[in-house]
Parts: sequence; C-alpha cells; structure tokens
Amino acid sequence: MKLMINGKEYEMKFGIGFIKKLDQIYPASMNGVEFGMGIEQSMFYFKTKNPTVLFNVIKAATDHLNSKPSNNDIEDELEKIASDGQLNGLFETLEDEMRESVFLKQKIEDFEEKAKVQQ
Repeated sequence: MKLMINGKEYEMKFGIGFIKKLDQIYPASMNGVEFGMGIEQSMFYFKTKNPTVLFNVIKAATDHLNSKPSNNDIEDELEKIASDGQLNGLFETLEDEMRESVFLKQKIEDFEEKAKVQQ
C-alpha cells in the first residue's frame, strides 16, 4: 500500500518488521515477563476509532524505509484527512491492508473470534 504524506508517496509494508515495531509500541507485561501486544491493541483501537492507532500503524508500516515520514508530517497528514472527513476511510483502508498480510490474517481472525465470545 502506498500513502501520500506531505506530498511524498510512502510504501507501507505489513510484514514481520511491522509486527515487531507495533509490539514495541504496544508492550504488555505479565508476571514480570514483557511481550508485545501490537496487533491485539491495534485491532482494539481500530474498533474504537482511536486516531492514535492510525499514527502508530503508519509509523510501523513505514519503519522499513530509509527515508521515513516525520512524526509531524504524519500528524499533519492525519489532521488534513480528518478535516476532509476521510478519517473513517483511512481506518477501513489500513485495517483491510493489515487483514491481507499473510502474517496477520489468521491473527486478526482469531482476535475477532475471541472478541465475539467475550461479548
């Protein structure tokens, strides 16, 4: 997937590096053992339309690039998208792209199944 940020096109990838970066952004700890909850937390934030997940997913999906978008550029682009009333579309697009990843498809399906059981 490609995303325009501050007039520059960035290639976003949703592979192992993406998962590792999200796990760093969303750590969890149980009995003194730290582990990543990046995908699980991201999916929760997508469902609640928390815009910080858009920032974090973009950061993680562009982390593989030599020339990454700056935090300010990402925030400015998200503000522009929100002002244009297109934020929900970006939520859907990014979530759909994550679902298509061979590394994430089953994990997201499992997460959603567990969420249904808990409801």
